[in-house]
Amino acid sequence: MMRKSTIVQSKRYRSIDVTRGIVVLLAVFVSALPGGGYEYFRHAYWYGVTITDLIFPAFLTLYGLGLSIAYRRGVNWKGLFRRTVLLLVYGLLFNFVAAWSFDFDTLRFTGVLQLFAITGLVVVVISRTFRNWKWPIAVGIGIAIVYTAFLVVSSAHCEGGVPRTSCNYSGIVDSFVFGENHMYADGERGFDPEGIFSIISALSNVLFGYAIGMVILSRKHIKRTLLTSAAGLMVLAFVLQQFIDFNKRLWSPSFALLASSITFFLLVMLFYLIDEKRNHSKPWKAMIWYVESFGRNSLLIYFGKMVVFIIFANLTISILGLEGTLRDLFFRFLSESISYPHLFYSLFFVCMWSFVAVILHWKKKYIRV
Repeated sequence: MMRKSTIVQSKRYRSIDVTRGIVVLLAVFVSALPGGGYEYFRHAYWYGVTITDLIFPAFLTLYGLGLSIAYRRGVNWKGLFRRTVLLLVYGLLFNFVAAWSFDFDTLRFTGVLQLFAITGLVVVVISRTFRNWKWPIAVGIGIAIVYTAFLVVSSAHCEGGVPRTSCNYSGIVDSFVFGENHMYADGERGFDPEGIFSIISALSNVLFGYAIGMVILSRKHIKRTLLTSAAGLMVLAFVLQQFIDFNKRLWSPSFALLASSITFFLLVMLFYLIDEKRNHSKPWKAMIWYVESFGRNSLLIYFGKMVVFIIFANLTISILGLEGTLRDLFFRFLSESISYPHLFYSLFFVCMWSFVAVILHWKKKYIRV
């Protein structure tokens, strides 16, 4: 179940919530763009990276940071396993909604919430052995290097000696474990962006975030550690890119490291501007508060917007002699009324979720699992 929290932590670093808020705001905007929207806001088809590709791993990195803070005083194992099961169940229910069908024979088993559930459980379990923040960084880098080596060796027979949509072990393993009818099928079958191998690679993002959470909790050399970690991960990302290019669909290690490093750079910049420079103007304070409202209810908005978009894309209505889905009818109205209909369609949802975020933040109501 979702539960409300009105607890405000003392000495809370607002830059964390603002960073998370920026990621969620961007997610709402690009996800709402109809018909693929603008090309530079689309996912890269295979190799390459776009702004949209970076949103989910950035959110995962900040998720890891949140786990570090949430479990700083120890782990309630019963609560952790209950949380994991709930996320898995919510993920399956979401897949029913996404498919707009209650057909168990074609239900997709993997998904975003499932990835959160598994990576969160694994990271919290192994984090009990961490002595300092360098341990999760080392484990995350180790996973990245091993996975890169695996991709290089396993794709030697593929065209160009690199994984392809129809030549990679993700499709083979996921279809064997889940069955082909229960795999990701948005586009081509043969890979799953939230499949088993992606989960393994995504552990790196959660671990890197967990490490920075430990640094923030120690309250020592936060800015310096964030900068050096971001720079180090960025360099390593481009080193690993020489073997396997940035690839969100396979969650290539180079892609995982690049996403976390960019997230750290954004976080350290906001840490300096918000938490260190406290003498802010009123407009700046208002902007911080607004973006922070998205960060404080990030889980609700990040996944809630998906449900709303699915309903708009599938719910058919008839009005004023016109028939179609909510999305098609609304977009047709915008196209006939104003310029840049894609932009204003997306901004409509940004405004809608802004209203939700601001009201909840004003009332100090924060939805968590």
